[in-house]
This record gives sequence, C-alpha cells and structure tokens, in this order.
Amino acid sequence: MKITVFSILFLLLIGCSQVEPQKTEARDIEPQQPDPNEVQLLIDKTYKDMIFVKGGSFMMGDPVEPFVEIINEAVKDGDKYSKYMSSDRNRPVHKVTLDSYYMGAYEVTFADYDIYTNTEGKPLVDPKFRDRPVVYAPNRPVGIGWNGARDYCHWLGKKTKLPFDLPTEAQWEYAARNRGQNVVFATDTGLLEPGRNFTREGIPVFARFPEEVGLYAPTPMGFYNLSDNAHEFVKDWYAKDYYEHSPEHNPQGPESGTHKVTRGGGFDSELDGTTVARGKSSFLDKNYPGMGFRCVINTDKPLPTK
Repeated sequence: MKITVFSILFLLLIGCSQVEPQKTEARDIEPQQPDPNEVQLLIDKTYKDMIFVKGGSFMMGDPVEPFVEIINEAVKDGDKYSKYMSSDRNRPVHKVTLDSYYMGAYEVTFADYDIYTNTEGKPLVDPKFRDRPVVYAPNRPVGIGWNGARDYCHWLGKKTKLPFDLPTEAQWEYAARNRGQNVVFATDTGLLEPGRNFTREGIPVFARFPEEVGLYAPTPMGFYNLSDNAHEFVKDWYAKDYYEHSPEHNPQGPESGTHKVTRGGGFDSELDGTTVARGKSSFLDKNYPGMGFRCVINTDKPLPTK
C-alpha cells in the first residue's frame, strides 16, 4: 500500500477531529485483566466465522481482457480499467494449485484484538484514538502492523493447536474470486453497488474511514469487505517480479524482502479494490488505521464444535 494524498488528509482529519479532545480515563485505555472465558468465546466466534475453501487450481493474476469491460461498466466516475489495475505487479497470469483451507469471513476487529492484548499483557492498539468515534469502534477492523497481525493469528494457533496464519496472497485471491473464477470485485454480484455491497456513496475519499465489518452484502462464498474497508496484510513478502517464477503448488512468496503484500481495497482508495490488484506496505511494526487482516487455518479437517 502506498500512502496517498487521501491517506494524509485522513490522518489530518483524525488529528483535527477534536480541537480539545476529552481526556480518556485510565480505566478506558489500560489493558484489562485477562478473562479465560472471553478467550474461549473469541475462539468459538472465530471457528464460527471461518469459511471452508476447497482447494483447487486457478489462473492467478490479471487476465486483462475479461476484466476491462466489466470494470469500465462498473465504474461511474470516469476512472478506467488502467487505474483499477496495478500495472505489471499482478502479471503474468500463472497457474496456482492450493490445498484446502479455512479463511475468516471478517476482518479482525478491535474487540477481537483487545482480547489478545489483554490476555498477553500487551498495550492496547491506539488507545489515544478511542474517544474519537471517527476512528474507533469495537467492531471496526483493527489497524495494526504486519508483525502484530501475524502474532494474533499465531496466538490463536497456540491456543487451539491448529495451524492458524495469515493467508498467502494466493489463498486470498482464490477465495476473493470464488475459488478462482474471473470475478472482478469481491462482492455478491462481482460489481460495485455503493451502499449495498460496497462502501457508502457520496462521501469524499479524504473524509472516509474504515467502517464496521460486515455492513454490506458478502461474496457468494460468504466473505465480507474483501474489496473495501481496510487494506489487508497477507503472509507474503513483496517482489514485483514474483509472478514470473512463482511455484505452482501453495506459493508462499519470496523468502525475504522489505515490504509485505497487501490485498483488497481500503477506505482511502477505490483504485485497488479488484480481486487481482496487489499493494505493498513497509508497516511491519507501525500501526496504521487503514490496515487490516484476517486469518486462515491451513487444514481440510472439520473444525471443533461445541
């Protein structure tokens, strides 16, 4: 993800949202005592929200021609196909074969993440913003760096003894495209209908912010907010030419790098909301309100039920 002028304006909006912000009492921002029951409720909720994605093969990347007409028809503000793609970042198209897995229907929220930080004695994420409704609500996607995102997924894995992780970008795209179909936007129709299956219409980009998860219609597989709300971290390091030599089976991305791949559209941009567009972020430890993530479980076995 690149920091755009809209992102900068958003951060300025945060800073100016209250000229004299009310003081947040210490009890509202200090970590609470861990509650084992709360952890189990989070685990149960996580299982419930996991969607099984049957493995298979697909052609990963931007196929160009099948998307052009759909995008130009879907976009009403004059932006054309070229602005919705990411140039040669998401090419060439290449065959990928994935094992089955589960992926979260929703982006991880502040409320979810707070249970993790409270249990592990870690500081809350962005406590200074929690008295500002423009930024914080418990059911909004938590804005965290890549390391914090993966730590959360691994923590769930430790608690459940299941192979939790961030999705690879191949897993993310395969799920967003309804198991590899030529789906342009990850909505119920594959098109953008603002206010029904996409972020609200009529709000200037610089005045937007991540909304609560699950407000709009999901994809046919049941996933929410894959084309809007927060840019989502995936497991892979970023390399512009990785698609040229990606292995076919369960690609994991380059062995190292300086940026992590991000997928999905964010609140601050409508230009990266397609299912094949790739972004990149150097925010490994730094929190950012527009970043988000969801977890996967790398198994094809049934999940525990109560």
